Amino acid sequence: MEKTFDFEKTGKRMPYTVPDDFFTKLEESVMDEVKVQKSETTAIPKRSKTAIIAIRSLLAVAAAVALFFVVQPMLTKDNMISADDFASVELAFNNLSTDDKDFLIAVYEDEEYINDLTDTEDYE
Repeated sequence: MEKTFDFEKTGKRMPYTVPDDFFTKLEESVMDEVKVQKSETTAIPKRSKTAIIAIRSLLAVAAAVALFFVVQPMLTKDNMISADDFASVELAFNNLSTDDKDFLIAVYEDEEYINDLTDTEDYE
């Protein structure tokens, strides 16, 4: 098998031919196709585009209002523990067995956060 290729041996004749006016017709057909595609993409009238923008804006405003009504009560909710909360915790604690009560007391005696809370209550 020969490893070198010599262009001089192939000659300069062209094996393919192109019909007359091929490139002129090609240009015209491409331009016609571009015009067709351009008219198809601009088929949405301007009213529809403004309606789509208006609908999207209304949806964004509705989502913001809904988010406000969901998040706002969470932010303004009083985070203080009420007497009812203490009563329900005490009732649940009283329903536990003695072993469970002893376990909870032992666990929470070592809890730093709870100890910090009880320390601050002493200063009030």
